[in-house]
Amino acid sequence: MRFSPLKTGFILFSFCLGVALAEPTPWWEVSYNLNIKYPSMGDYRWKKGSDKIIVKGKAENRRSFYTVDPAFGDTVVYLDSSVFRYKGNDIPILRWNFSKDKRWMLIQSERNRIWRHSNKGSYYILRISDRSLIKVSKKNKNLRNVKISPDSRWVSYVRDDNNLYVYDINRDREKKLTRTGSETVLNGHYGWVYEEELSGYDGYRWSPDSRFIAYVEENQSEVSQFNMIDDLQLYPDIQKVYYPKAGRRNPAIKIAVVNVQGGGKKFISLDQDSSVYYPWFEWYDNENLWVMKLERLQKKWQMIYADISSGRTMKGLKETDIDGWVELHETNQILKNGLFLHISERDGYQHMYLERTDGRFTVPVTSGQWEVKEIVHVDEKNETIFFMSNKKSVLEKHLYSVRFDGTALKLLTPEPGTHSVSMNPNGKTFIDTYSSIDQPRTIRFRSSDGTLIRTLGTTDLSNFDQTNLSKPSIVRFLADDNETILNGIVTLPHNYEEGKQYPMIVHGYGMPGTQIVRNRWQGGFQQFLAKEGYIIFSMDARGMSGRGRDFKNLSYGDMAHYLSRDHATGVNYLIGQGYVDKDRIGAWGWSGGGYFTCLMLTKYSDLFNVGVAVAPVTDFRLYDTAYTERYMGLPQENESGYDSTSTITYVDKLKGKLLLMHGTHDDNVHAQNTTKFIEACIQADKPIDVMYYPTRNHGIYGNNAGKHVYKKLFEYFRLHLKIG
Repeated sequence: MRFSPLKTGFILFSFCLGVALAEPTPWWEVSYNLNIKYPSMGDYRWKKGSDKIIVKGKAENRRSFYTVDPAFGDTVVYLDSSVFRYKGNDIPILRWNFSKDKRWMLIQSERNRIWRHSNKGSYYILRISDRSLIKVSKKNKNLRNVKISPDSRWVSYVRDDNNLYVYDINRDREKKLTRTGSETVLNGHYGWVYEEELSGYDGYRWSPDSRFIAYVEENQSEVSQFNMIDDLQLYPDIQKVYYPKAGRRNPAIKIAVVNVQGGGKKFISLDQDSSVYYPWFEWYDNENLWVMKLERLQKKWQMIYADISSGRTMKGLKETDIDGWVELHETNQILKNGLFLHISERDGYQHMYLERTDGRFTVPVTSGQWEVKEIVHVDEKNETIFFMSNKKSVLEKHLYSVRFDGTALKLLTPEPGTHSVSMNPNGKTFIDTYSSIDQPRTIRFRSSDGTLIRTLGTTDLSNFDQTNLSKPSIVRFLADDNETILNGIVTLPHNYEEGKQYPMIVHGYGMPGTQIVRNRWQGGFQQFLAKEGYIIFSMDARGMSGRGRDFKNLSYGDMAHYLSRDHATGVNYLIGQGYVDKDRIGAWGWSGGGYFTCLMLTKYSDLFNVGVAVAPVTDFRLYDTAYTERYMGLPQENESGYDSTSTITYVDKLKGKLLLMHGTHDDNVHAQNTTKFIEACIQADKPIDVMYYPTRNHGIYGNNAGKHVYKKLFEYFRLHLKIG
């Protein structure tokens, strides 16, 4: 349950307004097209050594590439579609990237999903100089985790036998580097739980000089399998996933180094039992590795310094949080001067530190009651770090720069709102995409000191009647301790009249360390619901992110406690404002938001009348080890906390109408969660509505499924949470 926009935002795709209240349209005919044109940079990469970008074309030009100068808008053809032909056949370009030296382009032409992020497919490489297209080995299909080596001599990948291979481009030869691969032993590719919750699927790293590959060997033989059944077949098929549920056995990890020219492999001396994780490893130089050892309960990580020649290791710096959990940050990095730049909560808030490998030399780069969210770029020559932070407001995200010694802190994105940036690797310019509650998406090109060079795109509202938009408002109110101020966001109905009361739908997520209330553009499904006459409300409860370690850690051990209490407080606050009908309150959410919905419809059934839970966790004993134990500990050691967090505990309190929707091939939150909840309702003699989506995964898409989910959701509220 690594956090994605699907689960923490309102909706990923645009919906539309325009259903008349007087004559309701049948749910199967509802349309959600929001006629707003948002700017987009498309699929691009920075051009080496310049401030220009290489952009992949769209529509009929989707197999051509263009060089674009963002400063002036000048565009020239970089590669035309004729280049992407192999033996007379057009090669689709699904994904692409450049080698480190930009001499080659790696092209994925077929893609078959494995899990959420991992996939396998067919690959080609294009030599930029002479436009020659080459297959990645003679058998270029079903390749996974494909990379070009730093020196552009090799292409590396994992095949279906779960072994790691390299392809010598000049010699047109393939070499098999590992031989232990099997159904349960994975080389160079992490399994499900690491991919979803810890490190992604990428399980190998090229050394800087391209002589060695460090890789993980993951053994899943002690991990239990979960079966997902395809009932659409005449005789159902079974898909299996090695999935460790809370308190059960994890996969065991080894880390080895292999010489790609030959000479065998050598394992690093590490603990190899399943009570620890190894979610991060990087080359320090050509002879040494840094490996992060993370304890199973994730209250401590220890950096291990490994000599690849001898295989010996030395313990380095460490991080501990005994009252909660240590965060993993993907943008932590080793600098050329040998220091480790990383984000830590040791002073109570997420800040950047420069440290030596042994942890004996520490430089705090930033400090204060605000948080660093991401390290974007490091200019080592000028000793300057570019990073994203909520310093300006807990509801916003901006780009800042600061020197290594903590001086010259500067805001680079002054406009209010939530910003995301793409920094030029040369550190001279960046592309800034942002929006706010008041302003839809804008894209700007800036120099590294924040100076505006050119506005690249603004949202076109010319074809949209802005009276169809209801501007949300940020609300702040006291928690039930009469001390803590909580943040919420409210969207009123488009036809709102003072003195009138309206039904309200609470959209929730609320999982530990996440955030839903932000100053960003709120187009989407909530606008459709507001058009239909509903109030839409979301909030950040105690235990969510952005407000420091102690605030976040309040969720530890019992995720339901403050999540449910604070949402009840928020709903009662809005009822007290006079515009919410206390007898018509609903909730909906996806994944963690589905959990939230089931929780509120049961534990707080006196307050909530109608709910729609999509792909919900209903009992965290059914969820995976890495995510669940991070926030809850082991179920064997925290039985009362797991009971309190389980929605099944409160099923006997269910009073209102509740619809659960789930994909039967959800490898993340298993449909077993919904089935267990149904069984609890049967035993408690409680009515429940259910919609299963055959063979659909956690996203529930494909063959009209996504549209069906939202139409069904809206119809359920219209039937049971009536307007007027």
